[in-house]
Amino acid sequence: MIGLLRAEVLKLVKRRLYWVMVLIFAAVMGLVAVLLLLLPSISPDALPGFSGIDKPEAYTFGAAQALGQTWFPVVLAVVLLGGETGTSIWAFSLTLESRRWLHLLAKTIVTTVAAWLATLAAIAGWALVAFLFAEGSGSPPVSEWLAVVWKSGLTEFTWVALAFAATGLFRSIGPAIGVALAFAFGEGILALWRPWQQVSLSLASSRLVGDFGDISGGIGVGFSGAISFGHALVVVLGWAVAGVGLAVVGLQVRDP
Repeated sequence: MIGLLRAEVLKLVKRRLYWVMVLIFAAVMGLVAVLLLLLPSISPDALPGFSGIDKPEAYTFGAAQALGQTWFPVVLAVVLLGGETGTSIWAFSLTLESRRWLHLLAKTIVTTVAAWLATLAAIAGWALVAFLFAEGSGSPPVSEWLAVVWKSGLTEFTWVALAFAATGLFRSIGPAIGVALAFAFGEGILALWRPWQQVSLSLASSRLVGDFGDISGGIGVGFSGAISFGHALVVVLGWAVAGVGLAVVGLQVRDP
């Protein structure tokens, strides 16, 4: 297992894809920070009707924005796994270690940690900008920052698992990315339908995010009171388990 983890880390850090995606992630967060934090402080009339976000809410708002970038773990996971299952690399890897679930476990751990670290870096960068430019004073307590850390990890794990499920079933990068991203956007729209709200991943994620800040900024925030925190946690974990299960089925049943 250690060897598989080491191999996945080496494959990740040697690929330009990850670093390019991190730069794009940083650019997106930077643009949002400029519009919502810097611009109101420099030119209060630049955004009519918007007076800016004051501290300490500015910190948790930034965390919500970073967690809302679901494209990052989805695309990263699909490309990392699909780049192997769509070629002979996957078959060769199975000759070295035939237990597919071990390969999936190693990839899940490494990809989740990679996406999680990028998200935490984005949150830290936002927090620095908020500290320098946002109005108001104060900071969330340590307990809320710790909540940001573990909730970020859970969110990234869930989207990585779902992306791996799509990849395992379709075995092709293009269709897997299309299906995973379509699910991310479509599921958010379904959250407007009351019966779906009880199992909605986007709504549950928003509920988790909203629990550590007054401003969640996530999809379905208008329905954040529809489910409790415990219910939301169960829903997110349920989707994560479903993603892992479908990924295992896709990789185990279909020929490499």
